[in-house]
Amino acid sequence: MTLPLRSLRSSRLGRPQCGRYLGSAKNVALAGACAMVMVLWTGSLAAGFMLPSAHTASRRDVALLSGLVFGLESQQNGARALMPDEIATINLFKRTSPSLLMISDRDSRGPGVVGAGFAWDQNHVVTTANMIKGIRRPSVTLVEKDSKGGEQAKIVNGALVGLDPMSDVAVLWVDAAMKPLRRGSSQNLLVGQDIYALGNPFGFEHSLSKGVVSGLSRTFVNQGGRPIEGIIQTDAAINPGNNGGPLLDGSGAVVGLNNAILSTTGTFGGVGLAMPIEAVERSVTSLITQGYIRGASMGVELANDALSQQLGVQDGVLVKSVASGSPAEVAGLRPMHGGFLGDIIYDIDTMPVNSVQSFFKALEGKIPGDKVTVSIHRAAEGENNDNFATEHLKVQLGARIM
Repeated sequence: MTLPLRSLRSSRLGRPQCGRYLGSAKNVALAGACAMVMVLWTGSLAAGFMLPSAHTASRRDVALLSGLVFGLESQQNGARALMPDEIATINLFKRTSPSLLMISDRDSRGPGVVGAGFAWDQNHVVTTANMIKGIRRPSVTLVEKDSKGGEQAKIVNGALVGLDPMSDVAVLWVDAAMKPLRRGSSQNLLVGQDIYALGNPFGFEHSLSKGVVSGLSRTFVNQGGRPIEGIIQTDAAINPGNNGGPLLDGSGAVVGLNNAILSTTGTFGGVGLAMPIEAVERSVTSLITQGYIRGASMGVELANDALSQQLGVQDGVLVKSVASGSPAEVAGLRPMHGGFLGDIIYDIDTMPVNSVQSFFKALEGKIPGDKVTVSIHRAAEGENNDNFATEHLKVQLGARIM
């Protein structure tokens, strides 16, 4: 269907207002497109160009060029608009960032910021044990609102409440009325959902990085050789300074404690790890109420896996030393001595033990007082210790302050 141009020249639609696009180099494209619509719509330009009277313009011609004008205009105006997901992220940061804290060492002569922490309640700060171990006198910086609604930094002294080196959790106490973060659950996380890491990377305070949940139920081996289960893997940037900061879900609830990166350079390489909030809560509750973590222990020190392999141990873990009066000594476990191999533990309660990690995993869930059956290979004493006897010892686990 076509429309005679002469019938539209006198109508309101027949008088496009292209002049509003002139006067700025940025709007040349808009002015040109508008003029083309004007030619089709009215048959004339201000310069006096007239279309033949017999010429008609189809609705499609006019619609296409009108769409070009309005599309270009919308693109200009839209450059200043925020998308709904961007607005949600901005609001999340505004709500949660006041609970993000900077932790530094008052005795340090270098850069002040060491890592991050977050407000657990009004007076307790949660961070990582690995980071806080290097601080002699912790200082905590929090952000408060001033009388005019602006932000100002407040530095307070922190006192160490306790450490859980097994779970890499530490708690500080500060004399301040902090705003605690809401705690969520890591149990409902799904691979692919959005996740947010707060921290102070490289000393750049109050930073946010966004990523996704890359994996769940990962296992991370801490410096003592103990495995930590249920670790959250994310590609949200976790660099030095994010250590101890919170990992948040889309609602702003804490689902994890940022505690490690897997990298060959010491900076973020796309794999960040966080302790699940459920494990953090267990440690924090014990540290606040008791000041320590009480765990089950045999009272043995194990040789690391590399040393065991060098000594020819193929199956099991080598007992390096036994604490005096410990459950292991009472049960008769023997350490390395006089050039002879110590006992080799290869099984605990029918669970195979072939590494330091698997040894601690076999004790997972045990409490002081539990009895376990420890299966060992014992080298025969004498010049030739290549012969091994197999024994099964009953060990009643004791308590150890972690």
